[in-house]
Amino acid sequence: MKRYDLIINRILHLFEIRRIKTKEKVIFLTFDDCPEPDITEFVLTELRKYNAKATFFCKGENAEKYPDLLRSITADGHTLGNHTYSHINCLNTQTKKYMADVEKADKIINSKLFRPPWGCMNLSTYLKLIKKYKIVYWSLASGDTDMDKFDEVKSLNRLKFETRNGDIVLFHCCLRHEKETRPLLIKYLEWIYQNGYRSEAIKNS
Repeated sequence: MKRYDLIINRILHLFEIRRIKTKEKVIFLTFDDCPEPDITEFVLTELRKYNAKATFFCKGENAEKYPDLLRSITADGHTLGNHTYSHINCLNTQTKKYMADVEKADKIINSKLFRPPWGCMNLSTYLKLIKKYKIVYWSLASGDTDMDKFDEVKSLNRLKFETRNGDIVLFHCCLRHEKETRPLLIKYLEWIYQNGYRSEAIKNS
């Protein structure tokens, strides 16, 4: 990957939605890579306990494979976002091919919200996407993809210390990371509501 691409990618993050301005104690939980069996039901169950709303950035191939799970997400009042069809990396893919993958997912997910896998963008793709989508990044990552170096206590303490009004918080909703996601989400949800926060979905408009 060229250094130039990495610099452009970092600059483009400045123009993506990273935090939502609010004076209220509101955060915006988001979940990537969904839906997949078991973990999706788990996440929905935990959110219901606190009447928490979230935004699920779905892989098109998963949404196509598990339409009942997709309906369960929206039935609970959550919003959907496009996370490409096959979770491809923008920096390693020609713009035309990448956009075709995004549009394939859009036919299934039907959302104006878009999050690029790994948060990777290049200028040509960004300029095409911004015409149709609201590109949503995140201000706070849960760390549930760390896997081998995952430390639940450290991750939770960092989330507690860094959480601010309007944060867009990144979690995952996939079997690959469920071992990390499950315990961390349970404790973080408990903490945010004990501390007067609530979670809302990002508007799909």
